[in-house]
Amino acid sequence: MSPFSYNMLPAGGMLEIVFFLTALVVARLPRKNMIWLFLLAGLYVVVSFALMRVSRPANVLDFIQAYKAFIYIVPLCMFVRSGVFSAAASARLLKLLIVLFLIKYGYSLALDFNARMGSRPGIYVENNYELIFLILVFYVLRNALGPRRMLWLALLSVLVAISGSRSSVLALVVMFFGIYMTRLSLKTFFYALGFIVLLAGAALVFVERSAGGGVEDIDRYRFLMVFLSETSSWSIWNYAFGTMPLTPLSTHACNALSYYETLFSFSGDGSCYSVILHSYLLRALFDHGVLGLLFLLFFIARSLRASGYSKVDVLVVLGVILSSAVSVSAMNSIFVSLGLMLALGMRREPAPTSPEASGN
Repeated sequence: MSPFSYNMLPAGGMLEIVFFLTALVVARLPRKNMIWLFLLAGLYVVVSFALMRVSRPANVLDFIQAYKAFIYIVPLCMFVRSGVFSAAASARLLKLLIVLFLIKYGYSLALDFNARMGSRPGIYVENNYELIFLILVFYVLRNALGPRRMLWLALLSVLVAISGSRSSVLALVVMFFGIYMTRLSLKTFFYALGFIVLLAGAALVFVERSAGGGVEDIDRYRFLMVFLSETSSWSIWNYAFGTMPLTPLSTHACNALSYYETLFSFSGDGSCYSVILHSYLLRALFDHGVLGLLFLLFFIARSLRASGYSKVDVLVVLGVILSSAVSVSAMNSIFVSLGLMLALGMRREPAPTSPEASGN
């Protein structure tokens, strides 16, 4: 845990390796009800790559960046009901991670070694990504956290509050609602108070991050304006299927977003692709269209249901992921995929019989 940066190691790349190595260890044919999604995702990636090479050759790394979410689906299908992860062991790991995150975030903010760590600390990468993983995993493991679950939720809430991440605050609110507000009882009154506190915290983080300017100064607003400009002449076909594989943004759009030049093409030719729009909702619509985005959401819902999760669980997980998609990579992020890997590969045990124990 470097005090001057997120991590001294290339954490994102290393987690990608862990993800695919784990998939190789588990390697098995997907269950029958998942095979068609497995094949369709793989075929989509292969055909898109072929079209890209024929019509508009580009850097392979740019292609992978744009199609990661669909690439992840292939190994994720193999984890459905595989039962390779223990809830008890995973819960211990989650508790350890929450403590480590609190330590890193805490001293980064207190000691303020540099502008980045002193305002938006992270332990692996930018906290917008890693906190979504913690929130997803917390929801999946909530029944395995023992009698002190409320304590761990409080610690996670503190972590999100000090992170400065608006998308994570929104995701935490969604998770809190999913755990405590889906059953009406006398105790939900007190849970509602906590829910209101979280909403107030979300508003506070948003206001502080937006201080000093209007809506026009919010970066996500600028990304939306660029997206609307780039798609102003789209046909219904474009909205349904997106652009041709790896279509670059216009020179005007790249110039308007030149502050984010680290997200320009790996080719180094000054071009940029949809990744520079940050929000995965915008990126998915640009590259894959409405149908591509719906396919990703359907895969998440179908795989969770096939793994034994309830409809409420599916809605909460989708809500958490979409909270991330509004701002950052969501399904295109290794952190969301690792969370889904754990959820799909968890050994499912009978749910507790009492509402208090189940948390639903």
